[in-house]
Amino acid sequence: MSQQLPLDLTTPSRFETKDYVVSSANAELHALLTDYDDWLNPHLFLVGPEGSGKTHTAHVFARLCGGHYLYAGDDLPPEGQCFVVDDADMFDQENLFHLCNRTAAENGRLLLLSRQHPLQWDIKLPDLRSRLLAMRIIDMPQPDDEGIKAVLKSRFAARAITPSDEFLDYLSRRIDRSFSEIQKIVTEIEAYAGGRAFTRALAREYIEKTENLSWLSDGDAI
Repeated sequence: MSQQLPLDLTTPSRFETKDYVVSSANAELHALLTDYDDWLNPHLFLVGPEGSGKTHTAHVFARLCGGHYLYAGDDLPPEGQCFVVDDADMFDQENLFHLCNRTAAENGRLLLLSRQHPLQWDIKLPDLRSRLLAMRIIDMPQPDDEGIKAVLKSRFAARAITPSDEFLDYLSRRIDRSFSEIQKIVTEIEAYAGGRAFTRALAREYIEKTENLSWLSDGDAI
């Protein structure tokens, strides 16, 4: 009988600053968000696919500047100078336009997150379109091996697991560059290990088994 892996996709979803990993891949972006007082424009647009780390990055920024973190459907806070809008393409456009003007007038800061470039949005307000296209737009950098390895180590540590460096090296070079995928893999490997040590041999065995299962699934679909 095959072992069924637990469906535990829990992430450190409070996006704590202590869990945020800075590597060579995102060091420039981290420095920019840390030095928000020196922005030439009060608005910044961060674009990236799901699982790219946008939300964690933005939560760190919001804590640094003492800002409000907003989602689609949220009302605008009556006070405040620093704001993050997650899934900004789903946010009320009138409110978003108001936030752009408010932060510009009050020397505030506005960080917008989206999976889509503003040119791809269905924008009903011409003035909002001009505001968005005037913003500095940054693509969320893809995590490098260094960053992936550090995130893996942190996720395993949260489960009181200390993998070998060889395990982390092997795994970090062979998994998808997605932070949500990392948590899924950590959960699966913990169950797959069955009490065994987290060595390079275990990582290789897990990867090979996963690749074989993927190949079988592809074959079944033909």
